[in-house]
Amino acid sequence: MHLIVDGYATNMDLLTNEAALKAWLLRTPEVIGMHPYGSPIVVDFPFPGRDTTALSAVQFLGESSITVHTYPDFRFVFLDIFSCLDFSEDKALKFVVDSFGLTKYLSHVINRGIDSNGKPILEALVKSCGNSLPAS
Repeated sequence: MHLIVDGYATNMDLLTNEAALKAWLLRTPEVIGMHPYGSPIVVDFPFPGRDTTALSAVQFLGESSITVHTYPDFRFVFLDIFSCLDFSEDKALKFVVDSFGLTKYLSHVINRGIDSNGKPILEALVKSCGNSLPAS
């Protein structure tokens, strides 16, 4: 499952403060029932064509990853939560909206990874197209 959120944020601390974003990345796996792998990585980089910076961050999970890209000048955040296993998209989205103080946002869910029967989603997709997966 892949939750994608693009939003207008009011919590400037999460958009600009590396320590706050790291703490958020460590808290998020617990909220959504995932397992952090290692420490969050947060990079402060120059925003192209501006004198300001933005943050990009990743928290690897035992199940996959969470990535965040902030654009403080515009109060935007772009966020992905990807897991090979299902998670509560409603719970995850509520946590993101509440944490970042999103006043406007778009969210999308893409089914990826493993289905409830333990079969790879890709296998079902390939079969629905009339093709077959290469032998393992």
